[in-house]
Amino acid sequence: MNLWRLKHIGLAIWSYLNQPLCDPNQPMVWETRRFWYLYKIQLLESCFIKDGTSKTHYTQ
Repeated sequence: MNLWRLKHIGLAIWSYLNQPLCDPNQPMVWETRRFWYLYKIQLLESCFIKDGTSKTHYTQ
């Protein structure tokens, strides 16, 4: 397993363990497979929202 994959698995486990317990807007997901599915969707959505243009490598 490479370091990138271990980092993302660790972040997912950390997010799973730090879910809000009593938040009506974001209910707790107990099933790990469902949490992993929702976590990947949220990660993909955050990637689409980010600006993909690089400010350090643009040509003039």
